[in-house]
Amino acid sequence: MAKRKNKKNSRAYDKYIVVSFADATLVLSVGDTVEEMGKESGFLTNAPTLACSALGHDGGICQVHPAGVRHIHKGRAKQWHCPGLKRIECASANESQVIIALAGGEVIYFELDPISGNLTESKTKDVGADVCSLDVGTVQEGRSRSMFACVGCRDQTMRVVSLAPGKLLDQKSSAALPARPHSVALQYVPGSDGGADEAILTVGLDDGSSLRAGVDPVTGAISSSPAKRFLGARPVSVSRITLESGPATLLLSSRPWISRPDVAGGTHVTAPLSYAPLDHGCSFTSEAIREGIVATAGTTLRILSVEGEGGGSAGVGSEEEAFNSNKVSLRYTPRQMCLLAAGSSAGGAATVDPNNKKLVLAVVESDYNDFGEEEKKAMGFDATASSAKSGSKKKEKKGDDDDMAMDVDSDEEEDKKEDKEKEKKEDEEDEDEEDEEDEDEKEARATPIRGPVPPTPGHWGSCIRLVDPADSCSTLDCMEMGRNEAALCCAAVRFHSRGGEALLAVGTVTGMTMNPLRCSASHVVLYRVVNGERLQLLHRTKVDDGPVLALVHFQGRLLVGIGRTLRLYEMGKRQLLRKCELRGLPTYVKTLQAAGDRAYVGDMLQSMQFVRYDSTANRLVLVANDRTPRPITCQELLDLNTVAVGDKFGNVSVLRLPRGADAAAVDTSG
Repeated sequence: MAKRKNKKNSRAYDKYIVVSFADATLVLSVGDTVEEMGKESGFLTNAPTLACSALGHDGGICQVHPAGVRHIHKGRAKQWHCPGLKRIECASANESQVIIALAGGEVIYFELDPISGNLTESKTKDVGADVCSLDVGTVQEGRSRSMFACVGCRDQTMRVVSLAPGKLLDQKSSAALPARPHSVALQYVPGSDGGADEAILTVGLDDGSSLRAGVDPVTGAISSSPAKRFLGARPVSVSRITLESGPATLLLSSRPWISRPDVAGGTHVTAPLSYAPLDHGCSFTSEAIREGIVATAGTTLRILSVEGEGGGSAGVGSEEEAFNSNKVSLRYTPRQMCLLAAGSSAGGAATVDPNNKKLVLAVVESDYNDFGEEEKKAMGFDATASSAKSGSKKKEKKGDDDDMAMDVDSDEEEDKKEDKEKEKKEDEEDEDEEDEEDEDEKEARATPIRGPVPPTPGHWGSCIRLVDPADSCSTLDCMEMGRNEAALCCAAVRFHSRGGEALLAVGTVTGMTMNPLRCSASHVVLYRVVNGERLQLLHRTKVDDGPVLALVHFQGRLLVGIGRTLRLYEMGKRQLLRKCELRGLPTYVKTLQAAGDRAYVGDMLQSMQFVRYDSTANRLVLVANDRTPRPITCQELLDLNTVAVGDKFGNVSVLRLPRGADAAAVDTSG
């Protein structure tokens, strides 16, 4: 970024947005609009830009590129070239200082001469290790230079060097890091209780975590107890921004974060930014956006305004607000969902590239005592509640015109024209009223309207939805189920006999009634996700013994809870093949999870059952059960012997299998 001073006040605004590519630099001028600039900017555009900054009040602009340092002042450009065949690896600059690192660990410091306005080389030093990140810090108010610079080396160390006159590049302190530093930022924040400013060092590491440590503003010593936090799966980029008129730090990994001091509470808060993942970002300020961020996400350039309370185009919340949410409008009530790794389909076989796989989210939806989408359309039901008001008015007007279409005398023509003009004015007024009514109707249509109620029990409306989590949870495919068929559960399964392809297994019931709980038919349906975009039906398997309420992948097969029976299936050409089963469970299998050779079965009324699969005898064996009756609604496996469950009365329980219980397994299959 390059800043310019607004002459109307003392606030500095950004003049250019500089975007660096692998072999070029794009310069955009910031004004009423953002426009691309050419050579008139003075920047070297056929090389990448490592760092740039405005120098002083009228010191021009500094651009650092791999071959040297370019100083643009009063329309003229001066160039400092790297010695020999060396190249600049990384650089940092502020309004009066520039520091660069050459390949091999050589650090060179430049400083702006306030009298001549020239950028001069002041000191060169070899730090003894390759440098991978640099930061020259910021100039505090009332000072002419930053007193310290931070140097991150490939030997996993962070060093603080002095920039004071007479002690240039002298090492003041160093700290060992748990991983290689990817980026670094030194920032001054207001001290507690209105004291002197404190120096905060933030380091982004290659392992996706960040370190925050205090730096003594006098001696440059790094505190011995840095705070570490894991932020994501990508190396962390660090940059300084302004938020709510105070200093803050932007941290970019697989998701964006904001780190800022909480002066009132005397703590430091690191919270996620409620926005899409960003690749690069830095501070941005203009007359329209006083405190913003300019960032890149993929091939797009974005300018964001950040609100501290979570509003605006992007919001940063507190530690408790740790999630970014997207809203998806559904057709029915969601019953269950699962993630699938979708692959490309070629010649009837699907393959998943582990380096370029696409994750999709499958959601099964169903509503009892409701008609399906096709039945509603056949009945003439419109869920959007489209108003026929305008159409009826047009018909009325047309009818009036037809009634008026008669022969008139010439004496009455003038009166007729006057009447028509009055009608036109009335029509315009009516149209304005209709526009206002249309806006109210649109707001009313935002609330879904209940469809017609079936006259007899056993009617269901259901669908299977495929959602792309990486694209704002957009719907890829929505498959409506058959008449009175309801999808109640789903699971991603990889059959070993199928080559490990991820398939979607869905448990459905037909004509199910709640009281008494029974159904006319139950099926396990298998789908393939084609090209990560749509569902393709493979086959349907009819099952007996009750409704299918739970499914889970189990050792390359599919474990299904059917009424009071737990059954293991293998993939077949036309339907699923039954391998073994465990009968005699208390009521209905409601939830299922698997780990190793164990299955954890949640019963609709009688709590948890622990089941083990004996591969040598090909049988399912009951290991233990919970004697306390609990109507299980959900469960989560904590470890191999511990499971947390929730029941319909709002209770959460943690159950643990006693030591040695597996040895006393009970075979109830007969």
